[in-house]
Amino acid sequence: MNQQELPEFDWSAAALEAAERFGTPCYLFSWERVLHVWHVLKALKGDIPVRHWLSLKSQPLRRLVQEWRSLNTGIEVVSEFELRAALSAGFSTENILVNGVGKHHWMEGISVSGLRVHFDSVDEASRLAKTAARLAWRVGLRFALRKQVDPDEPLFYTQFGLSAAEARATVGALRAAGVALESAHFHLRSNVPAASEYSEALAEMGLRCQEANFSPRFIDCGGGLPCPGDDLPRDAHSSFKMAEFIEVLRSGVRAFSGVEEIWLENGRFVTGRAGALVIRVVDIKDRPECRYVICDGGRTNHALVSDWERHNVFSIPARSARSRLTTLCGPTCMAFDRLCRLELPDDVQIGDLMVWQNAGAYHIPWETRFSHGLAPVVWIDSNDRMSLVRQRETFEEWWSSH
Repeated sequence: MNQQELPEFDWSAAALEAAERFGTPCYLFSWERVLHVWHVLKALKGDIPVRHWLSLKSQPLRRLVQEWRSLNTGIEVVSEFELRAALSAGFSTENILVNGVGKHHWMEGISVSGLRVHFDSVDEASRLAKTAARLAWRVGLRFALRKQVDPDEPLFYTQFGLSAAEARATVGALRAAGVALESAHFHLRSNVPAASEYSEALAEMGLRCQEANFSPRFIDCGGGLPCPGDDLPRDAHSSFKMAEFIEVLRSGVRAFSGVEEIWLENGRFVTGRAGALVIRVVDIKDRPECRYVICDGGRTNHALVSDWERHNVFSIPARSARSRLTTLCGPTCMAFDRLCRLELPDDVQIGDLMVWQNAGAYHIPWETRFSHGLAPVVWIDSNDRMSLVRQRETFEEWWSSH
């Protein structure tokens, strides 16, 4: 089995049980599949230890955060709510890494000592320097590198990180304020197609650190490991090899002196394949151009990522008639509410279940209340036992939120 692949999981049986017990639409989430990925990540070993931080924004489930803490590893947060969630789940500040943009607009009032914080801009660093020194924060810098481009418009860079000149000025200002400057960070993007891109980024960041007279103890390569099953038309992650990736990390950190750890912050790679969305067919319309299968869940409420990703989808029961171009639609009065358009057997019927796989990252945090309440979330433990970790939202809860 390829190191990026996971053992087979019976999503069909799980979907049938969940639909019967909890109704549709609903999300399923398997902790066992997270553990399989955790073992893959732990196998990334070299001369320098590799430390892993779960990106909380990708799947902000209380049960997941609690179980992840039991692995005695780190969590990465990018907002006040996420920081409060990590603290309430019992994470020590040693195991919390604060990233993101515009932190000075919410962190000036934070009185938590010993946090690890990556500054993203000159203004962040200048506004938070005194707070960082007073609370003994362990600080790093996020660098803006040439590979960090807008994936939709590659002629433009992203809004993240410090330029070379900004980094030099920020290092000087933080040292003058007595801040412990320890880590250097970059994040390329999601679904990085080849390990060589990390090599180029490490080489560039090494030069930036030399120019700033900064020797980081920790090198943070962000996340972005490709998640098989998330098919992005603009990317092809078949060339990514984990064995090559660890060699890239080993050789890349030679651009720095005195590195103690390599850090990785993956979210989608860890949780994406651990989830599925289960919906039910409620109506069907046959039209000359294609068949429209309308379900009780879809893009608008449950799967925003379907706007740019193609995931595997299958029906229960399995159908075997000739295939026909089909548009799988959600329940809202929005033409945008199209989960996918693909070839499906033309005997899919009202009442069938449809299972949208790889729904374990960014589906729940981007879920909407558009005309409907939030769906239940079903947790599947390591013994395949199901429990409800979030109830279906009632009308009273939905109405009070507007």
